[in-house]
Amino acid sequence: MGREPRGGQGLRSPPSVPRSSRLWRCFFLYDASKVRGEGDPTHAGICCFYPRQAPRDEQELLCGQIAGVARCALEISGCPPGLIRLRKLKFALEAQGSYLWVLGCTADLSDLSCRRLLERLVGLFRFYNGPASRAYAERSQEDLDREWELYVGHLQQNSSDLHRVFNSLWALDKTKVDPLLLLKAALILQSCQRSHHVLAGCILYRGRVVSTQLPPELTARVLLQKGSEDGSSGPEKGAAQLKEGSSLTSFALTTLPPGVCVTPVYLLEDEAAALRELPVEWMTRADLASSKGSEAPAGGADGAPLVRMALYVHHIRGLVLALVAEEPLVSSADFMEDVYHSSLASLNGLEVHLAETLPKGPLPSARSTYNFAHHDAIQNILTTSLMARLVPSANVLQATSPEDQRFLQATGLIHTTFEQLPATSELTLRNASTAVYGCRNAVQESYFQQRGSPPYNSGVPNPRDSMVSLPGKARLKLLKHGVNLL
Repeated sequence: MGREPRGGQGLRSPPSVPRSSRLWRCFFLYDASKVRGEGDPTHAGICCFYPRQAPRDEQELLCGQIAGVARCALEISGCPPGLIRLRKLKFALEAQGSYLWVLGCTADLSDLSCRRLLERLVGLFRFYNGPASRAYAERSQEDLDREWELYVGHLQQNSSDLHRVFNSLWALDKTKVDPLLLLKAALILQSCQRSHHVLAGCILYRGRVVSTQLPPELTARVLLQKGSEDGSSGPEKGAAQLKEGSSLTSFALTTLPPGVCVTPVYLLEDEAAALRELPVEWMTRADLASSKGSEAPAGGADGAPLVRMALYVHHIRGLVLALVAEEPLVSSADFMEDVYHSSLASLNGLEVHLAETLPKGPLPSARSTYNFAHHDAIQNILTTSLMARLVPSANVLQATSPEDQRFLQATGLIHTTFEQLPATSELTLRNASTAVYGCRNAVQESYFQQRGSPPYNSGVPNPRDSMVSLPGKARLKLLKHGVNLL
């Protein structure tokens, strides 16, 4: 593969970036159709490159080498590689027509996490901009550069190491919220589905999922909310977002209800079909046939046809209602007013109750004798003892101990092994200072680490080895958190 690009060491994250964000080294989108002959400059094919401040020669060297390896593998095997490993970096790749999306990560990030990060980044761009070929034909380079900064920053700052391992959503801690509030949020979403053309949606609070009807991948995309999070949005601000929004070619609307923004989004055909099949017992989709006729399929050289829809977003201070709807929603002021007024009072009440219930500042650092993480694979939600050391406003872990870091690393390794060995249900990793036990079944994964005392290790199998007692301790301790490992 030739020498490793100098970017492997030169593309460093600023010291101010959270530690987990430094797992990223670079990201780029390359259009091979712009570089066909020997005389074509490499930079002509670089649509975007992060970090933007990287020297141009490093960008060209890295893009040229990775694109060359991908092209060579495609010619030999008939399909491009999904992952390329160098000495100090690994690169996840996704090819769509002439376009090549590449995310470079440090070697200690698992292959699975690296690929999932790229999928989420590509999914964000496609959801808000449609096909890359059309976006780069119709939008300015400066505008799209700002978009990439937004998406990269969002994924770096709004996920912890553990959330990245499981590709899980940020959700409210259900143990700190009255179940009646969660039921109220679900009923608000069901009520919104009664409105014409609304398919499904979710409710967020301070960037966390309260309730969602959307598949996990779509919920993750609508978690990106720009502006209006301070609750200062109004008619003027909403209209300005529609006319001048930096990421979205917006619908031609002139007035909106207070705090509301409506923008076009793009779904894959199977994603759109899945939303239309959501059961709505109290109504029929009699208007579905006419709605389908008004869709605007969007395709290009870089991927499959996409279905254009509308994303209705209503901000009420820290609360956000996000609804995915068919395009005819925005063709009628009556439809828009119906959605707005049918949910306004309930949303205001829900926001007040959540604000009174949940803490506003960092949670106290609760030290315990063990660490645990539990992933619900059905709801794609993560519960962990490390959440007590999260800063809600920044969604990053506070300074953690070396023992916590070993727990994070071991959890990632065990999870990756589970993915590679589907028949495996239990694993324990240990070194001289700690041991981490992991177990899983079809619907959940759980991890446990005893803190405070180094494990006894005789070097040979021994019933006195503390690793032997970990499964029993995990079952006992996690029952206190509602997790049954039996």
